[in-house]
Amino acid sequence: MNRRDILKYTAMLTGTALCAPLTSAMLSGCSPQPVVATAGSATPNLHFFSQDDFQLISHIMDVILPKTDSPSATDVGTNLMMDQMFGVVFMPDYQAKFADLFADLRQYLATNKFAELSKDQQVTLLQKLELEDKQSKAYWAYMDIKQQTVAYFLSSEQIAENFLNYLPIPGEYKPCVSLAELGGKAWAI
Repeated sequence: MNRRDILKYTAMLTGTALCAPLTSAMLSGCSPQPVVATAGSATPNLHFFSQDDFQLISHIMDVILPKTDSPSATDVGTNLMMDQMFGVVFMPDYQAKFADLFADLRQYLATNKFAELSKDQQVTLLQKLELEDKQSKAYWAYMDIKQQTVAYFLSSEQIAENFLNYLPIPGEYKPCVSLAELGGKAWAI
């Protein structure tokens, strides 16, 4: 199975969990809000995470979606989007719940010396967490980060326009179209 297929299946599986937050983000995008950082910004103005937590989240996102023939997760700004969603869009009770879960993930990664591991060892550690420890707070924090990473990655302008079928203003609705007719690409979110 190639990376593109994995992204499509993961997006389908996690889509329902992220529908409400993404809808909220799209609607809040219609209101005037200052842009405080870009994907290439060295020191972004953060809304929710501390600088250290933001760097850890960014690192985790790049392990989940590393740079290959497509950009990495942080290359398209998924880390900035996640920070903005937590700081501006998500409700305080969800923020507090995530902060509690994330503290356990941070501790789990520090205990296993995540930052000192090679890329392959980092992937293995995160896979181990995902497959073996499904009741821990660290597991739930990681799954939340992973779901949001994939959703924000697929909904980024760069990925939508360059790696998925993209129509800024769609034409007629055709419900049953084969993937071959679409040039082998899924539709952008």
